[in-house]
Amino acid sequence: MAEDPTGPGGQWERTDESDIIVALVRSAIIITIVLSPTLGLMRQTPREMQIATIVAAVYTLTLFMARLMGRWLPAQRPIAVVVDMYLITTAIISWGGMQLNVADPAATGVQNRVILFQLYYIIVIVAAMWFGRQGAVLTALAALVAYVVAEEIVAEWQLEPIPVIVLLWSNGAPVLLILALVSSYVLRAREMERARGWRLAHEMRLARSMQQQMLPKDLPRLAGYEVAVRLEVARIVSGDLYDLMLVSEDRLLLWVADVAGKGVHGMMHVSMMQSHLRASAREGLPPAAIAERVNRGVYDAMQPSSFASAVIVQLHLPSGRLTYTNCGHPHPMLLRGGATDEIVRLNTDTPLVGVTLTPGYVQLSTRMQPGDVLVLTTDGVQEARAPGGVMFGDEGLLQVLRGLGGASAEMIATTVMEAIRAHSGGNLRDDAVVAVLRRVHEASVEVAPKTDSEPTIASSG
Repeated sequence: MAEDPTGPGGQWERTDESDIIVALVRSAIIITIVLSPTLGLMRQTPREMQIATIVAAVYTLTLFMARLMGRWLPAQRPIAVVVDMYLITTAIISWGGMQLNVADPAATGVQNRVILFQLYYIIVIVAAMWFGRQGAVLTALAALVAYVVAEEIVAEWQLEPIPVIVLLWSNGAPVLLILALVSSYVLRAREMERARGWRLAHEMRLARSMQQQMLPKDLPRLAGYEVAVRLEVARIVSGDLYDLMLVSEDRLLLWVADVAGKGVHGMMHVSMMQSHLRASAREGLPPAAIAERVNRGVYDAMQPSSFASAVIVQLHLPSGRLTYTNCGHPHPMLLRGGATDEIVRLNTDTPLVGVTLTPGYVQLSTRMQPGDVLVLTTDGVQEARAPGGVMFGDEGLLQVLRGLGGASAEMIATTVMEAIRAHSGGNLRDDAVVAVLRRVHEASVEVAPKTDSEPTIASSG
């Protein structure tokens, strides 16, 4: 089972770049403190500031060493928040009465403490990122307490309660608390979106794997015929499926279908439909009877929002007789002599699968002569869109086929798919299947295994 990266110990927690960014910010503060006497910001670094700097430096160095070794320090993030708050609070105490800005001699200790107080904002945002709303609010409250303690130390514990409240208000205590709440909500929304993206990607990988498992592993090699199939996958997994089965020594059953629905949920319907198609085919039923059987088998599961298109073709190999049923699918094209001058479109004007219990499927027949080419597609071919929105359509398909007279089934399928990729700029919105059957001469049959290295490409001839 895949690990959820948003959970405890998940990969995001261990590889979040925020730990490195916080360590770099801390390092910058440490360097500033160390160089302050050299830069003329103060005569010397107070002893308490030196101790805080050493503590922060040791922790940061330990963190980087652990990172290089691929380890995660125990309580790493809580310790980081405590160390950073200690460093900032000590800076407020040490520099509170000094002139930090040499360009502005009028800067007072109070102004310096106000400037340093704003560093607490960074800690609160980091706490919101690491610990959520509750952690951010607790960190903000701890920062306010630490700031009050710092002010008391600077004032030698002589501050009255009311001046403390005024001091907190004027320095931005309400802003700090609001920041804790708002940043935690914003960051939580970001993490939820991130988790949804991860789960969607995981679902798409699972759906794609399911789709590959349902595609045929072996294709019949037909003496007298050439067969080629191409599947071009889109970013989002859709319900395209195909299969070719020898139901007897002299009969081939071929179908191409497209089930409405995306992802794993859609793949469940695809799996169900493929199972019914294969079971009905093994019984030796004709195309219309197969369509009726499949429709009854999937109707309840597909209601009320799903459906499928399909074309089922039975080929008598010796005679080339095609018997077919088209269930609302893009019309297959039978090219006489492999040319586009005479085209027979395999259409029976019958409804989609899964929309009614009484579809009234019918079947028609025609004959496939030597040299004829049958081209079947899913709607991902016709609906492939150019960057400007123009669809490939039947016109685009015919334009490609027009220049392929006499070409092999392999060449036809490959050229059509390359044209679709070029038209869409390589950005298909839907899976696309192209299946090509070409009659060469009189037929006999054998079975050719399909290589596992190319599960979406099938060809024989």
